[in-house]
Amino acid sequence: MKGSLALLARASGRYHRRSWRAVSVALAATSLLLGCFALAALTTALGHPEPERYAGAEVVVAADQHTRHGGVTAPLTERVRVPRTVVDLLESVPGVARAVADEEFTVRTDTVAQLPGRPWPAAALAPWGLVEGREPVAADEVVASAGLGVPLGAELDVRVGQDMSVRRVVGLAEGPAVLWFTAPEAAALAGHPDSVDAIGLLAEPGVGAGAVHTAVRQALDAAGAVDARPQEVRPAGDSGMLRALTGEGRGAAESLTAQPVRTGLLALFGAIGGSVLLIAGLVLATLVARALRQRARELALLHAVGATAGQLRGAVAREVAVVAARAALLGAVASVPLFVVLWPLVTAEAAPYGLALPVLPWTLPAPLITAGLTVATAVLATLPATGGATGGRRSRAARPVGAPGPSPAAGGRQAGPGVGEAGPALPAPAARFVGSAAPPVPPPGPGGRKAGGLVLLGTGLMSAAGGAVLPGEGAAAAAGAAVVVMVIGCALLGPWIAAWMVAGTGGVLRRCGGVGGRLAAAQGRADAPRLGAAVVSIVLVTAFAVVQLAAGATAQRAGEHQARATGPAEGIHSTVLVARSELGEAVLDRLPVLGVTPGDPAFDPGVRDGDLAGLGTGTVAVGADRARTLGAGVGDTVTLRYGDGVQESLRIVAVYTRSLAVGDFLFDRAQLAAHVADPAAPAAPVRTPVALEGAVLESGLSATAVAGLCALALLAVFSTLAVSAVGRRPELELLHRLGAGRGQLWTMLVLEAALVALTGMLLGVAVAAVPLLGFSWAVLHTLPWLPPLQAALIGTAVLLTTAAGALLPARRALRVRR
Repeated sequence: MKGSLALLARASGRYHRRSWRAVSVALAATSLLLGCFALAALTTALGHPEPERYAGAEVVVAADQHTRHGGVTAPLTERVRVPRTVVDLLESVPGVARAVADEEFTVRTDTVAQLPGRPWPAAALAPWGLVEGREPVAADEVVASAGLGVPLGAELDVRVGQDMSVRRVVGLAEGPAVLWFTAPEAAALAGHPDSVDAIGLLAEPGVGAGAVHTAVRQALDAAGAVDARPQEVRPAGDSGMLRALTGEGRGAAESLTAQPVRTGLLALFGAIGGSVLLIAGLVLATLVARALRQRARELALLHAVGATAGQLRGAVAREVAVVAARAALLGAVASVPLFVVLWPLVTAEAAPYGLALPVLPWTLPAPLITAGLTVATAVLATLPATGGATGGRRSRAARPVGAPGPSPAAGGRQAGPGVGEAGPALPAPAARFVGSAAPPVPPPGPGGRKAGGLVLLGTGLMSAAGGAVLPGEGAAAAAGAAVVVMVIGCALLGPWIAAWMVAGTGGVLRRCGGVGGRLAAAQGRADAPRLGAAVVSIVLVTAFAVVQLAAGATAQRAGEHQARATGPAEGIHSTVLVARSELGEAVLDRLPVLGVTPGDPAFDPGVRDGDLAGLGTGTVAVGADRARTLGAGVGDTVTLRYGDGVQESLRIVAVYTRSLAVGDFLFDRAQLAAHVADPAAPAAPVRTPVALEGAVLESGLSATAVAGLCALALLAVFSTLAVSAVGRRPELELLHRLGAGRGQLWTMLVLEAALVALTGMLLGVAVAAVPLLGFSWAVLHTLPWLPPLQAALIGTAVLLTTAAGALLPARRALRVRR
């Protein structure tokens, strides 16, 4: 039996190689996209901050830059510091030659607008040495990096916070742009004399990093050393234990933004991962089902002459597996060089955050896993496609022998123009064949499929309506779910959508399209599932592209509008974390906040309730959307965790409406400055709209992923139409030989393509508009907006792809001479 299955699969694969060609291209593209996505997610998960400042230290002791709530962990964006007394503790650890305290603060000079200041002993942790001169000894002496171009002996006007003094350059050092001070002076200027940012440990000769790490860990645990946060403001889930970092882990003590950015990227991949798998699955299922459906008579004939259902399913599955394996392997192999080339380009914005995202050689075989997933999806798609050929209503309706006869979809009536119908006459042989040229098919499908599609559409509508009343993240989740559910509903209703489309436009086609229009109307009635598969593919690409582009464009437009209305401000940016529960699960939301000077007449965040004059110690203002999420208002208390992990309960003194421009919370600048990495940093003009760290990087990666998915969806449109066109070649050749002119046949194909494209785009826009309306109104308080250029690009891409898929494969059939 296995031999006969293999023989049947090989023979069928050779005979239908033209039909499988378009499917193979889509399979290869799907495998390529999934392979790139897998590599991107894996590389991001393995990303880490590269050690630079501490590259010469065997061990770095730093505070834990994470906070916890109910089993959920979130990175902190501001420095959690280490008590200065820990330096003396570590000096006495066996194997440690030196324990060097490090801290960083912002310096402004008369030659450089802004650069970091650090204690000179910390230069040994890189290590960076002197190029010229000597190390600083007196309080007014500094060492400048050689790259600054400052001459030895120069006197600089140096400002740190409110401190302004003249400093003499006594040495020039290696390394990046830094101004080095004596250790006591740096401690005084940093503004936190009782704590340090981190402590670097240099080992004694002959002592390895592992031995030092073990000894340090034991010493810290024995002393019960914790970070510098007072116990009463440390969240309950945070132990405060200090970390002893070695190897690549040392980079975590340098860059505070690398971990939050990495976490945001992983969340982004998680969010779009569902879209990737959904679109890939729908594309493969639609294409394979379409290719096999055109062979319904062949399968029915084999079944009629003795082939069992299991044999047919096995042969088809083997044939599809062979085709899919070759294409998927090709796509997987191609994804590696494509990813290697594109990844550094789309992640170039990661460098300013100190996040290294190198492509590791051992991760490159990952696309082989996604190739296997592609093959499995294609094989699974054969089960429903072959079910109709081996039993059930479809197999009983399909006639094994293709004798000309009336189309069941036409109810036994002649589908083409004939006696008693107005319009140009068709040659008699072609007129008799119009109703039977297409494969006879049963009604669009079983009632269960129709009911399921209608239920899904209704569910999507209810989800979109729920998004209109939900706050923030709930509205976004409801909108995304609505799009997915409604697209699947349209896929189930594809044959009926096509039938309704032809029924609604058939009269116009017959009256205005001449013979070609009559042929298009007849063929649409005869094979509605074929048109339905093409329409669903267009609905998918249109809905996905419109939702992705319109959501971002609407949010950006609303944020810019609010920013203009808010006016200029001067202050500092930071983040806070809000601990809450959602459906019984613990959640930590990281939100952008702003510290401003209350009473600034030029700053107007759109206060709805309360007064910003009340901002100060122990108070906060909250955006209206966040207040609705928290169920709080003026006079209520909200508990927040600052970026440095300090937890505080604050009284709400105002509620404002322009949170897209200024963030979810507003603080008094002096109050927020106590919880940022550099309290002495000068006030600067506030950029609005505000955004979390890594927003530009996430936007670039998201745009790349959306472009890839749209390209795959467009390829699915082309492949679906191409597979259908290949299957129609005998029909077109016979119509042409029976008297239909090339112009009439071209008119038929063009009208069919136009009808499919316009119907698919209209349905796609409708599917996208429903959830977009709910999301935009609930979150952005505006109507959805899509830039006209982007809308034109979507429409043009769909029209061109539809025309290419429907018309190009038909050229060969229409070149046959009569």
